[in-house]
Amino acid sequence: MYELLTELGSEVLAVVAYAFGTLALSLLGLFAEYNSLQQLLGGDKVLAGWFAVMGIVALAFAVNLGREKLLPQLAADD
Repeated sequence: MYELLTELGSEVLAVVAYAFGTLALSLLGLFAEYNSLQQLLGGDKVLAGWFAVMGIVALAFAVNLGREKLLPQLAADD
């Protein structure tokens, strides 16, 4: 009985952790893109470019984490 609860709890914890990581990376990427736009409108093209690249990287990591880890955990029938 306890083994079943432990196994179920670890699977739920993994799903929550992957969901939180995906959400956090998505928010970080959106925040960086917003800062990029603000810097570009302020005239600082170099910093705007850096924020844009970092935003794209964070969003790409979020998509990769969601696709590679989160969706298989949610689709598992076990």
